[in-house]
Amino acid sequence: MRSMLTSHYSLALFLLAIFSCPPSAGAETPKHRSAFRAVGNQFAFEAGRRTVAVQLDIPVNQWAVNCARTHAIVWGIDQRKLPMGVPPFNKIYVIDLRRGKPVGHFTRTRGPFEARFSKDQTMAIVDDEVVDLAKGKVVGYIYDMKLDDETCSPFPGKLSG
Repeated sequence: MRSMLTSHYSLALFLLAIFSCPPSAGAETPKHRSAFRAVGNQFAFEAGRRTVAVQLDIPVNQWAVNCARTHAIVWGIDQRKLPMGVPPFNKIYVIDLRRGKPVGHFTRTRGPFEARFSKDQTMAIVDDEVVDLAKGKVVGYIYDMKLDDETCSPFPGKLSG
C-alpha cells in the first residue's frame, strides 16, 4: 500500500513539474537567442536555456547578427599552412541561428570590415558583396543593386568588438 502511494505521489510531482513550466522554457524564439560570442574556432550563443556552439575551421575574429536573430555573418583568417606565395585569406560564414549550422561560406583576400543585413532579411552586405542568406553565397555587388539596410536597437553581441 505504501509503495502504491509513493508511486502516485511521484507521478503527481512529475505531472505538476511538466505542466507548471512556462511555455517559453527552452523556447528558441529569436528573442531567446542571446549572448553571441566567439570562443576560439566556435561561434556560440544562448538559445533559451542551452548554449549552442557552431564549430568552424577558422578562429573567429568578428561577426554581425541580424535584428531578427536568425542569421549571423562570422569571419576570420584561415590559419592553414598555404603554399609559398599564396596570400592568407579570410573565410566568411553565413550561419543559420535557428538550426545552429553554417549555411555556406566564401573567401576573400582582404577584409571584411563590416557586415550588415537587408531590411527584408533575405540578404547580407559584406563590405561591397551581397550574400544570399538562404544559400550562403555571394550573388552580386552592392553597387549593382539597391538594398535597404535593417535597423533595430542594439543588443548584446549584435556586433563583435
